[in-house]
This record gives sequence, structure tokens and C-alpha cells, in this order.
Amino acid sequence: MLLASAVVVWEWLNEHGRWRPYSPAVSHQIEAAIRSSDPRGGSVVLGQVDSRLSPYIIDLQSMHQFRQDTGDGCGW
Repeated sequence: MLLASAVVVWEWLNEHGRWRPYSPAVSHQIEAAIRSSDPRGGSVVLGQVDSRLSPYIIDLQSMHQFRQDTGDGCGW
């Protein structure tokens, strides 16, 4: 059970093998999508939260982030 004051921070793995945090707004959107999504999965379009991330989409079922323009992906 999460407390009202709990904070969740989502991160992504960069090309150098380092974990980098998403912004609080993006983490909030990911959490909201997970809570409201179909148990089989869903997706989060990061550009809807942060325009700098417009090419990226997160597939919640596979827990992978993909570039929509190139198809390149990375894991969490």
C-alpha cells in the first residue's frame, strides 16, 4: 500500500548502462497509466507529458521504451 506522501520515480537505462530518472511529471503519467490500464498492457506516449520526449512510447506489457520514428528500444 502506498502512502499519500509516497513518491515513485521511474527510470530508463541509457546507452552507457546508467539508469536515469524520468521527470516527476513523466513518472506520474506512467503510474497513472499502470493504474488505469488493461491488465494485458497498454502504452504511454511520453510526448504527451514532455514535448522533448515526443518520439518515445512505453509499452507497459513488455516494460520497454521505444522510439516511434526508428523503432529502437531500451529496457527498464
